[in-house]
Amino acid sequence: MDERWRWAVGVGGVAVVSVAAVGWIGHCRDRDSAHPGRADTIAVPSRRAARATGKDDPGLVAEQLSRNTLFLGESGQRGLQASFVVVVGLGGVGSHAAHMLARSGIGRLRLVDFDNVSLSSLNRHAVATRDDVGKPKVTVCAERFADFAPFVEVEAVVSMLTLETASAILEGSPHYIVDCIDDVNTKADLLDAATAAGIPVLSVLGAGAKADPTRVLIADMADALKDPLAHKLRRELRLRADGQVHGARVGDGRSRNLQRNTIKVIYSSEIPCAELAQLDSDQRADPNAFGAVAQMRLRTLPVLGPMPAIFGMMSAQFVICELANRPFEPKRVEVISDTFRRKLRIKLLQREKAEFGNVPDRGGTPVADEGEIAHVVEDVWFCRSAFNESRKAFKGLALTRWDRAKPALPYNLVLLEVAEADAHDKETQATGALAAGLADSQRLQFIHGRMVDLERRHHAMPVHSYTQ
Repeated sequence: MDERWRWAVGVGGVAVVSVAAVGWIGHCRDRDSAHPGRADTIAVPSRRAARATGKDDPGLVAEQLSRNTLFLGESGQRGLQASFVVVVGLGGVGSHAAHMLARSGIGRLRLVDFDNVSLSSLNRHAVATRDDVGKPKVTVCAERFADFAPFVEVEAVVSMLTLETASAILEGSPHYIVDCIDDVNTKADLLDAATAAGIPVLSVLGAGAKADPTRVLIADMADALKDPLAHKLRRELRLRADGQVHGARVGDGRSRNLQRNTIKVIYSSEIPCAELAQLDSDQRADPNAFGAVAQMRLRTLPVLGPMPAIFGMMSAQFVICELANRPFEPKRVEVISDTFRRKLRIKLLQREKAEFGNVPDRGGTPVADEGEIAHVVEDVWFCRSAFNESRKAFKGLALTRWDRAKPALPYNLVLLEVAEADAHDKETQATGALAAGLADSQRLQFIHGRMVDLERRHHAMPVHSYTQ
């Protein structure tokens, strides 16, 4: 094609696009002028104006948070805007958590971190840019949040949390703490202080060396079995319960009142799929010269940016729903395998035949299918023995009837260790229904209350299905 024609076609193409754009803009203006109440016709002042006056138009704030309000309701959103949350650790996880808390209109945020933005952290930080390298992470977050949520009170605290600084960092009666610390001792210090102060805390565990986003869960700390950070943290908390802090003996047993099962955590059930980077010769010769703090982060853990972002987003979602009085029941344990489902059902069918004389295929009462068994194991008993709440290897667990007189359907199945199931069957055989010691055991009464609730919900379902 002649060069002049190429130029003409190019100009014509631009002209067509330009005319189309102008036409669309004109259409939008005509449409909006016909609907003066439309939200997108509101004149939004710059964030600089809001900062200068220290105020923000309530109507603008209400519109900016309108999708939240539709979900949470007026009272829920008001509760959120009246709440005070402390986020400790503003790296890949904490920056995303704080970011979404600010966008959701949390009333007050205190951001705590001693560290600065590094170039290598830009693969996972929520808001930092190259221009921010070398600046304190909390300051960078506070400045960015003011761009889109000047109505949120943000306090940037450049400090490391320690046993000595914890009380000052947590002062002011915060409603929730989000723990995004990646050091075991510092993490334990925060959990110790939060528990002593009676402040709810959500502790985020290891996002590094993980690849599968479908394995991220919210649970009690004791459920996080495949997380190396959780293992080290549980050990540290046990030592503190025995009166040891940072390896030193203390007189009051600071963490004696800290029940690790009451601490909510976000963790991945995936086994770590990458290893810590090895120190080079210079780092080995003088390791403290390379860490942010002496004996901290000397070896680098590989991390892909999306994983800490997912952990942070999940923590923000959980805290938002808690503070807005719209809590949800998270999935606490990993999905059991098809093989284990099948084996559990085979064992249940064998127990039904041997103990209850029931063979469903020969005119007997129905028995839960594999999908229903998965629901019972994962969502009712959380892969734990109902009696002692311990997590044994799956091969050591069995399902049996809670009430001998009722069928082996989801509302009447209890997960126990094999020996416990055998003993329970003997007790119910003597009564023909429930265990004789029910009235004398607080734990058995708790289990019975859960079974009654499960049966009520089972019969209230218009179409019975645990697998939809």
